Amino acid sequence: MSLHRLLGFRTAVPDPDRLASFYGELGLSGGAATGFTGTDGGASVVVDEGPFRRLDSVTVGCSSPDDLTGMAARLRAGGLDPITAEGGVAVIDPATGVRFEVQVAPPAPVQVPPAAIAPNAPGAVVRPDRRAPAVLQGPRPPRRLGHLVIGSPDPKATASLLVDGLGFKVSDSVEGIIWFLRCSTDHHNVAVVESPVPLLQHYSWECDDVDHVGHTATALYRADPERHAWGMGRHFAGSNFYWYLQDPAGSFVELYSDLDQILDDVAWEAEGRTEFALEHVANAWGPNLPVEFVVPTDLEQLQQAWSARR
Repeated sequence: MSLHRLLGFRTAVPDPDRLASFYGELGLSGGAATGFTGTDGGASVVVDEGPFRRLDSVTVGCSSPDDLTGMAARLRAGGLDPITAEGGVAVIDPATGVRFEVQVAPPAPVQVPPAAIAPNAPGAVVRPDRRAPAVLQGPRPPRRLGHLVIGSPDPKATASLLVDGLGFKVSDSVEGIIWFLRCSTDHHNVAVVESPVPLLQHYSWECDDVDHVGHTATALYRADPERHAWGMGRHFAGSNFYWYLQDPAGSFVELYSDLDQILDDVAWEAEGRTEFALEHVANAWGPNLPVEFVVPTDLEQLQQAWSARR
């Protein structure tokens, strides 16, 4: 794969300061102009001011300038008009208006794995006479931005642009509903789902483990219970633990851990990728999917905004 990682995305919201304050509570570093990141750096979220919440651009990294030449040729063959510049190729998705850009970039920062702690289990007492270390932990910043989910009025066309034009790979999909796409070893870096209007449906930050997810999400929830959206649970697609909250602009923020990693495409298709039916779209276990994930509470406002923009 010539693509090798997500570099970040740019969003516009009516109140960037309020969103920045939320990111401060989450423990992210950086700023609106330079990008908010987790403790491991890497991909970032840049925030602009705009009349309504929208996703403006997504940037991914590739290995060499030769990769860009092939992308530009594929985009032109698909009837699109790529924007080429030294070190990058960009294209505007007709379905969403999102600018997708690929840049030559170095590998992602190396992540230091957390210390492995074995749990007590039936027939295997590994922690006699002691509490679990996780109960003594507290909330802490997430490690990195892992993926985002884009709502598109024509999700098949948006997914096709990313796969056929830019070189993303399909990890899982439910035809006509959602496509999970990767530009790294992560199960997905960008997913595309059907939506009446273009939107940033959710974006996700990686944590060390399920306790890291729980501690950090709980702190945000206790500070404002209205933020809670969905979780705790474990997804089928990607296999990860999750807990979703809602940011002040209206998009959902996922804290996750234990995401599937695809190191060998052939092995994934032969052994890892299993049937992904409609009943698996939400999760393997956990609360039912909230209706707000399908019909956003601000949908009417977004529809009016997009209608005026056009």
